[in-house]
Amino acid sequence: MTFAALAFSAAAPAAPYLDSLRELSQRADVTALVIRLDDMSVIDAINPDQRLTPASVSKLYAAGAALEQFGPGHRFTSRFTSAGSVSGNTLNGDLVFVGGGDPSLDNPQLWSLINGLRERGITHVNGNLVVDDGLFGSVPCLTKDRCDAQRVASHAYSAPLSSAGVNFATIQTNVYPGERSGDPARVALYPLGLSGYSIDNTVTTGLPHTRPSLSVWRTYDGGRSTLHLRGSLPMGTGPYEVHRAVTGPAGDTARVLLAMLQDMGISVSGTARVQSNANQGNTLAAVESDTLAEQLIPLMAYSNNYMADTLTLNLAADSGYNRPLTLPLASQALEALADRALRENFPSQAGNDNGAVIESGSGLAVSNKLSARDLVALLSYMYRQPSLFPAFYGSIPVPLSAPSRTLKQGNFDWLTRINAKTGTLSEPVTVRALAGYFRLQSGGYGAFAFVINGTRSRPSLSYRQTVTAYQTDMESILADY
Repeated sequence: MTFAALAFSAAAPAAPYLDSLRELSQRADVTALVIRLDDMSVIDAINPDQRLTPASVSKLYAAGAALEQFGPGHRFTSRFTSAGSVSGNTLNGDLVFVGGGDPSLDNPQLWSLINGLRERGITHVNGNLVVDDGLFGSVPCLTKDRCDAQRVASHAYSAPLSSAGVNFATIQTNVYPGERSGDPARVALYPLGLSGYSIDNTVTTGLPHTRPSLSVWRTYDGGRSTLHLRGSLPMGTGPYEVHRAVTGPAGDTARVLLAMLQDMGISVSGTARVQSNANQGNTLAAVESDTLAEQLIPLMAYSNNYMADTLTLNLAADSGYNRPLTLPLASQALEALADRALRENFPSQAGNDNGAVIESGSGLAVSNKLSARDLVALLSYMYRQPSLFPAFYGSIPVPLSAPSRTLKQGNFDWLTRINAKTGTLSEPVTVRALAGYFRLQSGGYGAFAFVINGTRSRPSLSYRQTVTAYQTDMESILADY
């Protein structure tokens, strides 16, 4: 029997297991599906074809599509180039940083890149520092969170997107309590010497063993960003590391590079600017990212929106789409993967409607709509890709070792026998989702997906109503399978 035929003849649920979710479905929107992957038999299901807002489980599609297009061993390259010439220790011409769309580019990589200039003997740039973000072009903000964060940012998750962004398009602030109670706390930006930020700090130092309180947000007004810090930190602790989304990622990279170049003893006579498709000339130094397979691990573990959406934009850039790129345009590759996975794994359900809706690889767009069957189809599709499955499966957290506390409250089977990606949104309605694999007692694999949405009449749902419900139901399946 072919796999398509096997999928077409998948049996009905053998017994009801999803009792808690079934009860919840009386007052919330729920789609759920649990299957054995060897024969595609259904263990239990609730409205498996209802498409709901999935939140961060959308990242499974970004990971799967990137693995298919680039391969697990792919690395992204960031470069310094110049059309000028080097005479002695001087570069006569603009120094151009060419953003390669690296989702995980960070300060340590930039230090390595700048060290490449020093190895060439360059200590002075007789020209400007240009940051080239032309790979994606200027990416517009199309979600409320990202657009709001351009003016006020109280989090890191809403960072804007760029092919030349660094540190996930966030600014890092380190806060140090004073030596004595009542002393003002000290604030340091990283890297030291970073320009373009004003500091509004009223954080004080409290007595030892008191409870720390720290509130940090960034505002942008009149062409300048200000970091506001409030609270009290106990003496003898810290430093406290805080990350907030920046306003313009490519411009922020220019400021970071200027500070680092100066710290490394390389002076720049001109100014710093952002320019798409600058005159790049010859490569002076380059730095490669970790492999895609390695990058997917922190992407999934920390549900990094910037990494997921940057990967999605890379798919479109690699396919030659016209710039500037947009997330909905780039996410067409994810929708194509969703359609392909559904057709191959559940052919009788494929083509019955307009298909899954994915407008951001991160799931930050509330317009994303996926069903439990869509998600399980993807999990089955990746499971049957021998060259890709190890990297895909290995990127999805096991609760016992996951950084998220959401996954850490279950029994031993829950903690050790599932790999699961969570999804959470609080507005306009509560969204809780979970999708992944579980190991059968026989040693085989199963796949599951649960998506829960609040309704217009009941927009807010509690942790107990959602997470506890799907965890209780999944533990009952693990006990029997």
